[in-house]
Amino acid sequence: MQTPPAFPARPGSAPGIPHQWVEASDWFVLFTLGTLLFLVGAFAIWAWLIWRRTTRPEPHVRLLMELEDEEQRARHQPHASSEEEDTSEPWERPADWWRKDGD
Repeated sequence: MQTPPAFPARPGSAPGIPHQWVEASDWFVLFTLGTLLFLVGAFAIWAWLIWRRTTRPEPHVRLLMELEDEEQRARHQPHASSEEEDTSEPWERPADWWRKDGD
């Protein structure tokens, strides 16, 4: 009894199919798989870089984020004084500038 071969016969050995076509189709499949794996790897690296930048920003970016957080905390804290502070800029007129003092 004869044992079956470890690798089956290639389709190129079948009669009627030229050997060059089979070799070209093999290369097309390999090139397509290589391109697909390259793109998947590029997107994975890109996603990893974005994740790393958000979890561990550079020192100057971290300082800017901390300053912005402090400004937001200062805006949301209630003021200690009970009287209302004048938040207008020096060039702004009061809201009732058009009224006369006698009215």
